[in-house]
Parts: sequence; C-alpha cells; structure tokens
Amino acid sequence: MIDAVIGRIESQVSHAAAVLAAEDLDALAKGTAPRAGTVYVIPYRERAEPNELATGAFRQFVLVQILVAFVVRRHDDTKGGKRIAGFDAFKNAIERALCGWAIEPSSEPFELVAGQAAPFGNGVTVYVQTWQTSRYLEA
Repeated sequence: MIDAVIGRIESQVSHAAAVLAAEDLDALAKGTAPRAGTVYVIPYRERAEPNELATGAFRQFVLVQILVAFVVRRHDDTKGGKRIAGFDAFKNAIERALCGWAIEPSSEPFELVAGQAAPFGNGVTVYVQTWQTSRYLEA
C-alpha cells in the first residue's frame, strides 16, 4: 500500500522534491533534516473488524491509516510565518492526489482524517496529514 501511495503522489504532485517511505515520524526528527519539498509516506495504524463470514471462509475488513508528511524549510523565518504560508500548495496538491482515490476496487477511497504542523527547529517544519482507507483480509 505504501508503494502505491508513493506512486500516486509522485505522479500527481509535480513540485515534490522526492517522495519516500519512512518508518516513523520520530526517525525524521532525529536524523539529518530533510530537504525542502520532500514528501514522506509513513505507515500509521490499522484497526480490524471481526471476520464477516461464518461458513468456514474468512473475510475481515481492516481500516488502514497512513501519514503523509511534507517538509517546509525556511531558515530566514524565526517565527514560522513564512513556513506556514508554504503549507497550502503542498496540502492542496496532496489532497487532490489522494481524496477519493482507491488503491483497489474493494478498498474505500482515501479520506483525510487530520493534519498538524510539527516544527523540527532550525527553520524546518513538517506538516503531517493522516489519511484513511481500507483493505480486506481473505482466506
């Protein structure tokens, strides 16, 4: 799923410097600050419903949430006002790429759950959006 989302963002968000997978948001904060315009796709959480079938078959609905984080860097902006102004272009492009898009016909379309800025210091802010879709486990 992560690879499919990366491919979708790469094809739809032309001004992204790079679109990469990451393990978690803390790893980004502790490492070397990523370059401006980098987008990260991060697995977040899954919540499964009980098995839908009682006849020996197995079909389980799973809600899946991922994080999409993009980096805004402005070293000449101590209070962050210019960095915040840079959020809109990325937010709009990512929202256009993912809203209503489904990875598979059996999946629910992606929908935005939440978004929040996370200042990393040294002129770097990462804006993180939580997106939700679904998948099925079948046997």
